[in-house]
Amino acid sequence: LRSRGINFIACPSCSRQNFDVIKTMNELEQRVEDIRTDMDVSVIGCVVNGPGEAKETDVGLAGGQPNLIYIDGKPAQKLKNENLVDDLERLIRQRAAELDQQRKDLIASDS
Repeated sequence: LRSRGINFIACPSCSRQNFDVIKTMNELEQRVEDIRTDMDVSVIGCVVNGPGEAKETDVGLAGGQPNLIYIDGKPAQKLKNENLVDDLERLIRQRAAELDQQRKDLIASDS
């Protein structure tokens, strides 16, 4: 079976979360449902498990004070809880565009 779009990894019920993971995921899923790029996005609310998951994904969020964003498994920037979903959406769309371009370039180089 072929799937298209974002594969979300989340830890919604952890007692250590630094933001409302369920609310964030519900809003984020609605906002990016149009993206068909195959990619993994982790949204983990705590600093304990978040970095490990984030290192394995295209875009990862590890909750903290402030939250740490990983892009392609590497720490990239910090985000505060204010505008968290807006910032995440922007970063996911950016990374999806980069991955799409990389795949197009690969196909073009194989031709």
